[in-house]
Amino acid sequence: MALISRMERHRKRRRWWKWFWFVMLILAGVVGYYAYEIWSAANKAYDPREKSAKRSHEVDIHKDPFSVLLMGVDEREGDVGRADTLVLVTVNPGQKQAWMMNIPRDTYVSIPGNGKDKINHAYARGGSELTIETVEQFLDIPVDYYVKVNMLGFEKIVDELGGVEVRVPFDFTYNGYTFHQGTMTMNGKEALAFTRMRKADPRGDFGRNERQQLVIKAILNKSTSFGSITRLDNVFQHLGENVKTDMSPLQLLTFQQIYRSIDQMHTHHLSGNNTYIDGVYYYVVDKEERNRVKRLLRQHLELAGDNHESTLMP
Repeated sequence: MALISRMERHRKRRRWWKWFWFVMLILAGVVGYYAYEIWSAANKAYDPREKSAKRSHEVDIHKDPFSVLLMGVDEREGDVGRADTLVLVTVNPGQKQAWMMNIPRDTYVSIPGNGKDKINHAYARGGSELTIETVEQFLDIPVDYYVKVNMLGFEKIVDELGGVEVRVPFDFTYNGYTFHQGTMTMNGKEALAFTRMRKADPRGDFGRNERQQLVIKAILNKSTSFGSITRLDNVFQHLGENVKTDMSPLQLLTFQQIYRSIDQMHTHHLSGNNTYIDGVYYYVVDKEERNRVKRLLRQHLELAGDNHESTLMP
């Protein structure tokens, strides 16, 4: 009798293990399918470039601090376009911290080879490369990677994620959409309108920049959640059509993992003055403020020589 009981238990264990490996095989197939779809779509967005001239070696995003410049570009048919949104993100994997800072589009800068003008004009004159070079010169830090998003495709990405939850700072209406203070789930068109409104914000460009950051964080949070894995192939399809980046598909997946491990996300502001030069509005950041921000960024990126202010252009 005892022998029969042991044989029965053995058969049950064997059946359990068969079911276990069957489920694991199905899961592996599903994960493999989505991994292939995501990899293929990410390849379409991949636009490699040489490392920053301010780096002596390639960074390893698994362990080295690195920077990413996010460019929201308003490109229409027959128009070169301008970088309507510039957000600099620095990530320190060792500290599990990320910093995010908007660079106002009207910021008065020296554009290499083009004199002084608004920073968003750099894109119209030299595309992503000149925009990156301008930011590097302005803040005296390397831009290790960039992600350029066509804002017309931005809403498709939000819709593929099933919408995003965003904290609305105050009530307002813009382009026919009404936003109420508090947490709100937005579709793509609503999220785009939320980031574009400027005149009704009592803080002007600063308020607009903060709302852009809120939506970017919401997209990152949603896209790195486990529940969004089945949506990522469609998301990356739209990324391939509307996004260009010098992050390889493997680096993009690594970045997603790193972001999920981040404990703290800090927001920094670039202080300046509203100034008119020859009747044109500019946002002017003085040298002292640039040095302050430069030191913070270089410390977070663990770069040497934090006190060489003279390298900043006037």
